Amino acid sequence: MRWPGKIATPRPVGLTSSIVKGPSSRRTLWLFAALAAYIAAQFIWWAVLLLRRDAEIDKLRSQLSSYTGAGSTAMDPSRRLLMVGGEAGVFLLLLFLFLLFMYRAVRRELRTASAQRNFLLAVTHELRTPIAAIKLQLQTLARPNLAPDQRDSLRQGATDEADRLALLTEKVLLATSAEEGSITLHTQELDVMEAMRSVAERARATSARSHAIVLNGPEQLITRSDAHALRSVAENLIENATKYAPSGTTISLEVKAGNNGWRLLVMDEGPGVAEEERERIFERFYRAGSEETRTAKGTGLGLYIVQRLVQRLGGTVEVRGRRPQGAIFAVSFPHR
Repeated sequence: MRWPGKIATPRPVGLTSSIVKGPSSRRTLWLFAALAAYIAAQFIWWAVLLLRRDAEIDKLRSQLSSYTGAGSTAMDPSRRLLMVGGEAGVFLLLLFLFLLFMYRAVRRELRTASAQRNFLLAVTHELRTPIAAIKLQLQTLARPNLAPDQRDSLRQGATDEADRLALLTEKVLLATSAEEGSITLHTQELDVMEAMRSVAERARATSARSHAIVLNGPEQLITRSDAHALRSVAENLIENATKYAPSGTTISLEVKAGNNGWRLLVMDEGPGVAEEERERIFERFYRAGSEETRTAKGTGLGLYIVQRLVQRLGGTVEVRGRRPQGAIFAVSFPHR
């Protein structure tokens, strides 16, 4: 599979359609908790009724034995309480484990549904923007008496927007392949620095035109890897940095060679990533905040693709804070 380079993103077109919110996950979880509490309360109540009924039967047996003179065969109350309590405890433990399992499953499904809903809102936004731009450029091209340079500019703009649509399609397909574990890699010997220089130059001309891209590292670093996958990792990390780092700031790429492998660091000067979100940002569709109020563009697939590609290449990826501000995405690869 071939992954094209990043395409410049024009000014977003706002969503004009009304957004219908999905079911409240908090309400669903409260209903589930209420149901679990009701089942447990009903079981305890029936256990109390059973003990009371046994006590009444023992009382009747005692009265009957006093009339007939026969010995009482009533069970010791403490022994009965121990038997009923033991059986009730086992049942309640099993019920608790079952409800805990169901609670986690329901919570996981609600989280996935919410993430998928956010993804649909985001991808709809990402699709409408280039479609609207292409339509406007084609309508403008139909006007007479346009200067040649204007026509060339409009054609280039329409081509860029079409490339952006193709890139979004490729990203969705790649995420699907990553989820199914069917990513095919073509490993070969390559120069990491040459690949990173190509990524940096492309970023300066497209997605990171409002940022300064700095690349540091050795003159040459030879390893075995998949060139397209490696470029996709770096490009997605740069694209992620451009979404959150203010315009005019610097995005730094640094390649470090070691005895057991090499590392790629992508550093920005944005707000950074909160500690409680540093694991979740690599989940598919996950994006912090609400899709209706978020200003940063994206679909929640970029970092997910990064993690899956890095794993397929035998490496690891992590994020940490940067002083005085910003985030550092560190990708470690073994030598091959």
